Amino acid sequence: MEKRSSKRSRSRLRSAKLFDASQRFLVECRIIDLSPSGARLKPESDRPLPLELFYHDDDKIFAPAALIWIKKREIGIRFLDEVTAEDKAEAPETPEAELRNASPSAESRMMSDGTRSDPI
Repeated sequence: MEKRSSKRSRSRLRSAKLFDASQRFLVECRIIDLSPSGARLKPESDRPLPLELFYHDDDKIFAPAALIWIKKREIGIRFLDEVTAEDKAEAPETPEAELRNASPSAESRMMSDGTRSDPI
């Protein structure tokens, strides 16, 4: 028997990832508020963030952004260009997906110590 006073409805938890200017992954975040001009996010760690970064979310938005404020465990970012529906449709694959899909040839494989493992 249901004991809730109101009907429960499904909530979709939305997440975003932040990348640095070289498109290296920085941190996963929970989206609290999102608008065409920016977002309020809750990062999963206290890792220091650069002032300029890239934002990527589940809706396939990949946009350059600026870190505007930090309060407690939340941050505010402003998109450098306003995000529109067209941006979602034209968004490239995430940097992580591009790396996952790339199959390095034997010529370009790097060892963990930074040396190359070139074929003989």
